[in-house]
Amino acid sequence: MKTGIVYHEKYLEHNLGPDHPESPERLKKILEFLKKIIDKPSIELLKPNPTSEEDLLRVHTKDYAEKIKSMSQTGDVLTLDTPVPSGVYEIAKVSAGGAILAGKSVCEKKVDNAFALIRPPGHHAGKNFGGGFCYFNNIAIMIEYLRAKHPLKKFVILDWDVHHGNGTQNIFYTDPSVLYFSTHQSPLYPGTGMIDEIGEGDGKGYNVNVPLNPGTTGTSFLYILNELFIPLTKEFKPDIICVSAGYDAYFNDPLANLRFTIKTYADATRLVKDIAEKVCDGRIVIVLEGGYNLDALSQGVLATISTLASLNSIKELYPPPEQKITGAVKENISHLKKILSDYWDVF
Repeated sequence: MKTGIVYHEKYLEHNLGPDHPESPERLKKILEFLKKIIDKPSIELLKPNPTSEEDLLRVHTKDYAEKIKSMSQTGDVLTLDTPVPSGVYEIAKVSAGGAILAGKSVCEKKVDNAFALIRPPGHHAGKNFGGGFCYFNNIAIMIEYLRAKHPLKKFVILDWDVHHGNGTQNIFYTDPSVLYFSTHQSPLYPGTGMIDEIGEGDGKGYNVNVPLNPGTTGTSFLYILNELFIPLTKEFKPDIICVSAGYDAYFNDPLANLRFTIKTYADATRLVKDIAEKVCDGRIVIVLEGGYNLDALSQGVLATISTLASLNSIKELYPPPEQKITGAVKENISHLKKILSDYWDVF
């Protein structure tokens, strides 16, 4: 078993200001924690190149890509929370290139699975918009690259970031070859991802949102995966499973109010690994999104990569809150099964 970790020192050059939560310190801290496993024989470090404009334009409109390029030349502001520092266009291309290298390495069997330790993040970037600290949609750019360059036809995206991936949903909302599955706190930025947002046209039934009330536990999240995500993935039979991995659902993240633990992320990774071995020859690519408690983010990433690589580096940093499955989650699951039963035999 070989797990790839994709990283480039260019990611540390991306700086949105001294008080911005999406800071270079996030990756610096993660790298510090990863020293525990980085030299293991089952870990392979991979260094990406910038993605090409052709790769960007499989996902984003030419006008939008040119807008980011132009703003990046002098510095500007995309949205209130997303400045565009000088030079960010090139760094964002290296971030997307990191996602591509992770997917390419798995498809070419250079590694069994991979974690793209990249920034800026991507899941809030749609075809012609950005925001939420995101400029280009890394995971979507990777998927469209793999579709163009490798014989992959069907893709699953599990988005466990605490914020809904409105950009990813926007890109694949009418596409039946991509099953997008998101759990996210609601209400919370960006205010999308309601249960009834299930796709449009041919993509109807292939967009699954599970909004979570503040206080929802990691045990509830694992229940959702077992009740919905695993059965859907079994029926869909993707060629690869991709994860938008934010660690901001952790119970003391400063930007949200869910109650996931480090064990939650290890157990979720194990579930994904088990189903991937059954349906897609173990192919998994995990792409970093959010997470703003630096210690919890770092230990969560370490737990995820350790689980991918069958290593043992999983521990709680703080006493976790009580973990139980809430009635609201059970009601949402029951409601979603009824909605999805029109599109999926498993329900």
